[in-house]
Amino acid sequence: MSQTFLPKLTTLAQTVSRSPLVRLVRRHKRLLASLIILAFFVFIGYYLIANPQIIQNILHIGYANTVSIIGGYTAVLLTNVGIMYATIRLCKKKLPIKSGVLLMIYSSVINFFGPLQSGPGVRAVYLKAKTGLRIRDFTYAMLFYYFSFAALNTSLLFVNTMPWLSLLGIILAIAMLAAGTYKFASSFLKKYIIYIFALSAIQIVFLIGIYAVELGAVNPAAHYSLAQIAAFTASANLSLFVSLTPGAIGIREAFLIFSQSLHHIPLSAIVAVGIIDRAIYVVFLALLFVLSSSLHLRDMFIGKQKL
Repeated sequence: MSQTFLPKLTTLAQTVSRSPLVRLVRRHKRLLASLIILAFFVFIGYYLIANPQIIQNILHIGYANTVSIIGGYTAVLLTNVGIMYATIRLCKKKLPIKSGVLLMIYSSVINFFGPLQSGPGVRAVYLKAKTGLRIRDFTYAMLFYYFSFAALNTSLLFVNTMPWLSLLGIILAIAMLAAGTYKFASSFLKKYIIYIFALSAIQIVFLIGIYAVELGAVNPAAHYSLAQIAAFTASANLSLFVSLTPGAIGIREAFLIFSQSLHHIPLSAIVAVGIIDRAIYVVFLALLFVLSSSLHLRDMFIGKQKL
């Protein structure tokens, strides 16, 4: 990697990690997470009692919509696998495909139920043990993915209200991508940087599709525009960067409520989509866990037979 780019990332990461706010969150993260989850369930319970029709909408989303959402999350998982492989190759290491898929599945389950995006941490520790990839190098590569994801989502946040600003943001993100790749002398490395950026964009497209299905399922008569759904998705995605609670419970809803002036989707739809999305995603993770566990046990059984 570039001799100048990595030290700058190190300085930035150290500055952020040593800030008073981050230290406060780390010191009291369990208490903060518990309070947010409690507030979320109190709010949801009160809102469902006051608006019981939402429960009917949730119960009638249909099998086709459920399958579509699970299919969308499968596509998102595959983009995550691709991004992980690009980051590993960017660090000049290799990992067998099957091991990578299983790692992504297990770390995705941990990431949902664990606070502060614990999934990448699990991947970093595993890759260090399996391939010798230094945690520091993996962290630097992942920071580029987070930058790409954040830059694209921040741009899309304004696509419904100020499309010119979204276009300008995407152009700036691409310009920064070009500047970043220029710092890498090897064309081999440049290729994987472009892969990470492109897969980040594809991942956001799949997430927009997921939310489009969910919003259409809870209120088929609403006919939300693509710009509204894109801004809604961007707000939900940005909440992941402050994911103190499992699955960003409560935090994502807060982001969506505070950004209503940008996507103009009503509170009733935000609540209904939140419940549907979490419920189906938990089922999705359970299916993945069962599948990966069965494959792992199968490999162990075959290995014993060969012995």
